[in-house]
Amino acid sequence: MSKVIENKITKRQYIFILISAVVGIGILSAPNSICQKAEQSGWISMFIGCIYPLTITYCAYLSYKNLGFIDFYTLNERIYGKFFTKIIFIFFMLTLTIYASSVLSGFFNVLSKEISFFLPPSMIVTVVSLTIVFTASFGLQSLGRLSEIVFYFSSMLFLFPLFTIKKGDTTNILPIISSFEKIISSIPASFYSYAGIEISFFILPYVVSKKTIKNAGFISSIIIALIYTSLTFLTIYYLGFELTTKIYYPVLFIMETIEISIISDFKIVFIFLWSGIILKILACDYFVIAHTFSRLTHIPYKKSCLITWPFVMMFTIFMIPEHGRNVFLDNTIPYIVYIVLLYSIITAILSKLKVMKGI
Repeated sequence: MSKVIENKITKRQYIFILISAVVGIGILSAPNSICQKAEQSGWISMFIGCIYPLTITYCAYLSYKNLGFIDFYTLNERIYGKFFTKIIFIFFMLTLTIYASSVLSGFFNVLSKEISFFLPPSMIVTVVSLTIVFTASFGLQSLGRLSEIVFYFSSMLFLFPLFTIKKGDTTNILPIISSFEKIISSIPASFYSYAGIEISFFILPYVVSKKTIKNAGFISSIIIALIYTSLTFLTIYYLGFELTTKIYYPVLFIMETIEISIISDFKIVFIFLWSGIILKILACDYFVIAHTFSRLTHIPYKKSCLITWPFVMMFTIFMIPEHGRNVFLDNTIPYIVYIVLLYSIITAILSKLKVMKGI
């Protein structure tokens, strides 16, 4: 087993890694997708959607608690056997490759539109991707520290939309409940915003203190939900749900309207700070990609980081056209989310049955 797998993280770092693995490129477009059905009540559906990360993190906790916090590969072997464990690992490796590539390609698309006059987006993306490989190669402990530092540094980004409160209109959020049917029907769409929480299964065994680890999953899920819900609410409050559904990146649009006397173009500052968020979510995704590849092939972890990088870049290039990226994600993410949800519940149940049978 490679050294990186033996790295330990604190409960606080576990929380920040989970947040880092979820909050990324999707935060810019989440209000657009959720308001398509829920209209002005989209923020309610977004908050209710936190049942997805809560379920995943709790099922991960139960599975490891029942089988003694062994590593993820061994846990699957004890439950599903060697053959299905390899299939499960291939699934997660492809899933995180899709996540990482979609984030990196989305980042490229945003840069191409917003700051292409400053630096070539291809140069920035190449530098960012190589930085990700370098960062992830140091393992969980470094990821935990990076996630914590970047969260504190970039958390101010989630406060800037508060500048739009004075410009908002209360009629945009009224009636608060558009219809219960619309709110309920749009909840599954909110699950997609929380994709990435699956990393909980890979990192939970390496948390030093296991006594309050269940609460850590709850805390991280609620923080993520509050970030997405508040930004969705402020977007609807400022733009109205009709305009929100017509702008693919409504959060970025709001940032363009913020005026700060000492900054000529706040949008550029936002993108710069937001790049730190992109860096940490990609580093978390890439850790899982390299880790699963290493366990499947028995190639050392650091070498796996280098070997898998070209595949991530190929997927990224494939998804760079924004329209093609959206179509691909719309046709894959729903299936991935439901498969992961089903896997998590079944694994938690089977782990309990294993304990009851004394296996």
